[in-house]
Amino acid sequence: MHIEYKQLKPIDLEGATTIVGFPTAGLVGSIAASYLTSKLDMEMVGYFSSEKIPPVTAIHDYKPMPPLRVYASKKFKLLVILSEIVTPISISNEMAREISKMALKVKSPLVITLGGISMHQDENAVYGISTNEELVASLEKKGEINRVKEGATTGVAGLLLTPGMTKAPVLSLLAETMEEQPDPKAASNVLRVLAKLLGIKLDTAELEAEAKILANATKEAVAGAMQSKRKQMGSMYG
Repeated sequence: MHIEYKQLKPIDLEGATTIVGFPTAGLVGSIAASYLTSKLDMEMVGYFSSEKIPPVTAIHDYKPMPPLRVYASKKFKLLVILSEIVTPISISNEMAREISKMALKVKSPLVITLGGISMHQDENAVYGISTNEELVASLEKKGEINRVKEGATTGVAGLLLTPGMTKAPVLSLLAETMEEQPDPKAASNVLRVLAKLLGIKLDTAELEAEAKILANATKEAVAGAMQSKRKQMGSMYG
């Protein structure tokens, strides 16, 4: 066995929805899951360790933390499994099985994975893929998500969508994102859909503010690069 779960506190939950946020395009899954645990004041109850996981320690609010953590909330009946590192391919199957076992232990009625995808369409779109056709069709009818007719989703989130991997239905929520950099706007979009689905209030104002700062910084960088290029062209061609 390559993955070990280190329990810090008992997971005293039953019927909790399991949320999975791993780094995908735009780091959307990690950003969204981390923001969710912070805003809902969820408690870290354990973490996963493995010799296959890169030797990284995350630092949040001055505190060192393992990169692959588990949070729980009795109030909101949520179990959140988040990672701030890309899971090595060699242990992805085992990680998906561990998540499935954890969801089974708390009798989750639904497993929801959060992530990003680049469909190059509506920048605010959120796409849905599910092992439960009725669920995804209902969300589409309400205008909450778009369907993905053709494509692929990879990593642990992709494996969780494999038929039979989990007892509970799995829903993957994927926000349109820029692949090149962290995308708090996409994380905000996916959390908006998640909050409606769970029936909870979630203020994403901080993510929206971060998105604006990032967008302005990107514009300034592009403008600076263009200005530099024009100067070079001027010196080259007199």
